[in-house]
Amino acid sequence: MSIRKKDKDGVFKNIFVAYFILLLHVFLLAGIGLTTLLFRGIYHYLPWIMGGIAILVLSIVWIIYARMKATSSSLGQMLGTPEFQDRAVEIRLLGGLATFEIKAKEPALLPPYSEAQLIESASDQAERRLLELNGLYEKDLISKKEFENVRQRIIQG
Repeated sequence: MSIRKKDKDGVFKNIFVAYFILLLHVFLLAGIGLTTLLFRGIYHYLPWIMGGIAILVLSIVWIIYARMKATSSSLGQMLGTPEFQDRAVEIRLLGGLATFEIKAKEPALLPPYSEAQLIESASDQAERRLLELNGLYEKDLISKKEFENVRQRIIQG
């Protein structure tokens, strides 16, 4: 029970941190706009502005990383929990500009002459082979011509 409560609190804290970061971006943009209006222009002060932004961003990243390291478990441990098993997890950074997906492991195909295949009927075996062939074609591991040739051989027996 305490694990689920802790997980809920962690989710809410992470959402709050995400909104806080967005709010900081708004203040950052407002500060840059104010700087351009009050001073001679962004071109004249560009190195100072970019240096300040770089220091600010690096310090925020360092603070977030230190906090995450201190309060949360590793990604592997988190994905090993029952809630994430057999599910794909998509992680988006920079508002979706950088995304990657962690998929669950696919079950391994049966070896060619396993006991499970020996008790299959001919129609079940043909159906299973067609499904495997379709999976290979959808993953672009075989060409359309190869797919059609093997499909015809499976159908003809």
